[in-house]
Amino acid sequence: MPVYCGTNYDSTNKIWSGPKQKDFYNYEMTLGEAIVEQLHLIPDKVVQIMDSTGEQVKAKDLLMNSKNIVRNFVAMGLMRGDVIGLYASNTTHLSAVILAAWLTGLRTHAAYEGCDKDELKIIFDLSKPKIIFCDLENSYKAQAANQELNLKAKIYLMHSSIDAQLPSVTGLMEIKEHLPDMALFPCFPLNGDDAAVILCSSGTTGPPKGVLCSHQTLLNCHGFQTFTANSVGFTFSSTYWWSGLCVLKETLLKGGLRIITNQPFSPEYFLHLIERYKITHVIANPSQLAELCLKQNNLANIGQRMSSIDTMMCCGSKVLPIISTKMLQLLKSDNEYQRFLVTYGFSEISALLASNYLGQLDTEGLLTPNLQVRIVDRSENLLGPNEHGEIQCRFPYKWLGYLNNPTATQKCLTDNWFRTGDIGYFDGDGCLHICSRLGDVFKSNNIQIYPEKVENILMQLRGVQECCVFGQPDVIKINLVACAVVKTKDSEGENLNEAKVYQFVEEELPPVYHLKGGIYFLERLPRTGSGKLLRRKVIEMLQKKL
Repeated sequence: MPVYCGTNYDSTNKIWSGPKQKDFYNYEMTLGEAIVEQLHLIPDKVVQIMDSTGEQVKAKDLLMNSKNIVRNFVAMGLMRGDVIGLYASNTTHLSAVILAAWLTGLRTHAAYEGCDKDELKIIFDLSKPKIIFCDLENSYKAQAANQELNLKAKIYLMHSSIDAQLPSVTGLMEIKEHLPDMALFPCFPLNGDDAAVILCSSGTTGPPKGVLCSHQTLLNCHGFQTFTANSVGFTFSSTYWWSGLCVLKETLLKGGLRIITNQPFSPEYFLHLIERYKITHVIANPSQLAELCLKQNNLANIGQRMSSIDTMMCCGSKVLPIISTKMLQLLKSDNEYQRFLVTYGFSEISALLASNYLGQLDTEGLLTPNLQVRIVDRSENLLGPNEHGEIQCRFPYKWLGYLNNPTATQKCLTDNWFRTGDIGYFDGDGCLHICSRLGDVFKSNNIQIYPEKVENILMQLRGVQECCVFGQPDVIKINLVACAVVKTKDSEGENLNEAKVYQFVEEELPPVYHLKGGIYFLERLPRTGSGKLLRRKVIEMLQKKL
């Protein structure tokens, strides 16, 4: 089996490096061109199935639909660098719209399909899209945001409807005239450094920023290392998230099959999809896998129903060891390379930085190809193995920064090293360990407190569904350790009280971690659309209650 990840340590310069790997695509190649070349090779192959409706899309149909949309984009006067706004769930023709945008030299910018009007305004005010594609259900919010921002964008529905007042994407795919092949590539000056996608940053530290992702990065940084033309990819995520974008581009570039749905996650529906379509490659977030493996009784049956899985990747936020342990049991491997992977990455590099192929617990694994990482303290001094500090990375492709935000772009860079804002360290085996966000760490009695350390313990207490640890300001101790807890909806949750939580932590952790700042029970914890905990929002919620 090839080496997908690895870590080499330069002790002189204190730099960790991933394996060296040649780029498969050259600098002049773009996403649209590479996908079109692949689809031409498999015209009659089904490359997408929409489970909710049963609609199937063959490679030749996707090519024709994209070609027709390209011609309409050009007729509208859209130019290289213009933005297409996406405010839609995974639907049948969304892939054709995205492919057409890449071929025309346009940038796609997706909003979370569940966001409200005010959140939508924040996102589209960044990029000023010329066209917005949306679902019928959220079209009124798209229209309101368009009007209030004075974008004057054209709005199209992803589904045709006799009741709708807006045009549908199907109207852009109805050109009957013959188009020469050159019409596929109207944007000749395009190259690898051009932006193909604008991804929203996670939003855990404030309003989301628009991350510019280049064609070259998206082409050469792979999510699934084992994906082939015979593979079947799936995620519940839309293209608002890197995970949704990754499954889309990986399946199209490799000529595999992509399963999509606009239905919400549930453990049973997830297993149904895996069984029905023999899905081989999945990206899921920790919240989904917690529901799958922590709340189900018949784990042996679940493992059997997932027998087709080659790789299940978990990303989006820190994966608790208890989840990793259960998933490794469910997806047992016949060799040293695991079928369940804990991974670490972020929108800014449009790729994974580390991946845990060997199944160690409580680590994000070894570095992915062509990346370099260093660990620094608050004074930018370089640190060695087992020393905690900020993770900084350097990637092989030009980082295009944040859209229209040079200040934020420059703030993230130190001598061309990207500041991740995450605290972590490398162990002696070259495995990366993520401890916390830089802004989440707080001091208590002059000792650094990593919230995740306490949260990992609390999640082992029966009756705890989720939790959030934070610092409660104190005159003497600087901060006292406090915690917000969401109870499970069962008898164990009903019997859980403050005394039991405090005693459990007292028995498991040293005194500095004891919850002397208080234990607060909430109905839910605020999270981003990708499941990342909004710690600052928890503190704000509790301040209003106190």
